[in-house]
Amino acid sequence: MTFDPHTIDAAVFDIGGVFLYPHPGPVRERLAELGLPVPAGDDPYRRAHHGATRVLSDALGAVDERDPSVWELYDDTYAAVLGVPEGQRDDLRVAVRTSWAWPHEANIAAFHRLAASGLPLAIVSNNNGTAPQQMVDHGVCWVNDSHGLPVVAAIVDSALVGVAKPDPAIFTPALHALGLPPERCLYVGDTVHADVGGARAAGMQVVQLDPFDQHADLDHARLPDLSALVDALT
Repeated sequence: MTFDPHTIDAAVFDIGGVFLYPHPGPVRERLAELGLPVPAGDDPYRRAHHGATRVLSDALGAVDERDPSVWELYDDTYAAVLGVPEGQRDDLRVAVRTSWAWPHEANIAAFHRLAASGLPLAIVSNNNGTAPQQMVDHGVCWVNDSHGLPVVAAIVDSALVGVAKPDPAIFTPALHALGLPPERCLYVGDTVHADVGGARAAGMQVVQLDPFDQHADLDHARLPDLSALVDALT
């Protein structure tokens, strides 16, 4: 399944797995402390995140994402993808959860390119109340031009609005700010349960960022990165 660029009048973005990832610094340090191999480069740590989201895609059909065991599964899978033996994966959990503050610079640059095209944009994220500040701190966007960043119609944080994906109600503030019907808006995220499922429930078109082809067997639009999205939309 694909999306039709000719029917898209705005794009709405997730944050985690799109602009920000778990920071590999604490993970590398803990791996070294445990005497385990420390993968070099960026790809192993991004692959670990997306591998974990694939496992969540399967698990969340039957388990509520508010169940803490779901995120333990994420942590364990992240560690497994990095090659951590089963008996030592718990030792990496705190390091994985320490900081979702690793920017994906290429995706941010592509987002800036899309903003420059004039397409209306917004942010909708399951977050902890800091999504607006994250977008400023990492040079992604803001709701006006006071920070010299691309301007978006809204930055919606689940902790601030009291509703979280996959509940379609979380998209309502962004759609209202954009002034567009949901079917004319594309949502861009990295997970199936929260992002694909939530956006579809809201009546939006949706594309999943799947840079390592972890979800090739599923029936929804996927792209490797935001550069590919910008090329498709512009």
